[in-house]
Amino acid sequence: MKLFPKLLSSLLVFMLAAQVIAEGETTTAANNLLDETPEQGVQRRKQRRKDLNESVKDYQPVSIPDPDLDVTNFSYVRNFGASGRGEFLNVSFDLVNKTSKSKEFLVYVLAAYESEVPVAYPSSWRKKDPQRNIFLVPFQKLSPEVLDEKVVLGDKATAEREGLRYKSVFNQAPLREFENEPTLEGYDHYLIKTPDKALKVKVYGYEAPPKSEQILSNLEVKKEETDRDVQYATENHTYTIQNNKYFTTVTTHHFSKFRDNYLFFNRALILVFDPARPNSRKLVYRSLQKIDVIKHK
Repeated sequence: MKLFPKLLSSLLVFMLAAQVIAEGETTTAANNLLDETPEQGVQRRKQRRKDLNESVKDYQPVSIPDPDLDVTNFSYVRNFGASGRGEFLNVSFDLVNKTSKSKEFLVYVLAAYESEVPVAYPSSWRKKDPQRNIFLVPFQKLSPEVLDEKVVLGDKATAEREGLRYKSVFNQAPLREFENEPTLEGYDHYLIKTPDKALKVKVYGYEAPPKSEQILSNLEVKKEETDRDVQYATENHTYTIQNNKYFTTVTTHHFSKFRDNYLFFNRALILVFDPARPNSRKLVYRSLQKIDVIKHK
């Protein structure tokens, strides 16, 4: 009977390892990390930092404002989705044209849940823990298109992360490496370097927008859904644009589906680009805002 707890513990470990592999992890990367020596681990982390340094060569960390554009009137609204399966965070703001000529811009809005990594072994005698003040993004929704975290991390970092998770389960030890985990800075870095997929917004000047462009949206609800009380198509609604003379109101919609360990958004990253500028100077506005508790409307 004394062997039973040990057998049960070993069985649970192998079941967790099998589950990790079933989620799409590559056994090659896992085996390489299982056989990794401490020296090889140091070299891998150094190479990872070197790759990150190379990736920021063309990165524009600070926006260069456009004197003819103002971004104002921010508001946040939280409401239940028409599908009944989750909630929306609606981020709204105005792009104000200070000239009489119309101009086009590109807009990204990333709603994210950012949380501090818990310390595996908290203690009163160790005041400073290297794991503290490390923030990760376990959940995010981008407008206008859904963004996969694997695209942000890259294939190499994704494979290393999967291998490290396998190693932590196999050794029954907590995973304490965070270089290959998605962070808000990582998403910011990726979006600034790839503005081509952002939402195209035209801010009109003296010329009034035509009737067909006064309200633009990607919401598509088919007739068979309008006949039902539950409309699942609304979950894919990501933006609404209201065009007026001299200003445009942009509203982005970010859906959070009800699930175990439910998370809602506490950060909003807003990026505005000028496509007419050179690649290294496209960013004209950047704002990272903290979202406090929002009541339902």
